[in-house]
Amino acid sequence: MRWVVSSSLKFRYLVIGLAAALVFFGTAELRDQKVDVFPEFAPPIVTVQTAALGLTAEEVESLISVPLEDALNGIPGVDTIRSSSVPQLNNVELRFKRGTDVFKDRQLVSERMQTVLPTLPTWAAPPIMMPQVSSTSRIM
Repeated sequence: MRWVVSSSLKFRYLVIGLAAALVFFGTAELRDQKVDVFPEFAPPIVTVQTAALGLTAEEVESLISVPLEDALNGIPGVDTIRSSSVPQLNNVELRFKRGTDVFKDRQLVSERMQTVLPTLPTWAAPPIMMPQVSSTSRIM
């Protein structure tokens, strides 16, 4: 141990130069790293909303929620499907298993939405997929 300390003191300019080089190259590498400050901790979620002006919650449930849930049920990787029907609005939330690709999940949901579109009432707006949000966006 004494040898390390005495050598470090004897060659102090070399030690300072090596430390400076280490800091320089470490900073350069850190700048190019793909590190997310707030990593995604929630499973992928896709939300679909449908507006149906003039309908009660029961009518929204029977005319829009049930056909949408039936069409979206069975998508590979879906963990849970939750829907809520309020007067004039339907909201379906699909939670996928962790590790699935959210863009592929959104594509599958979009394809299934197109198949159910002809069965929905004509006065209801077409279902829209809500934009993807981060799980930390509510905290921010």
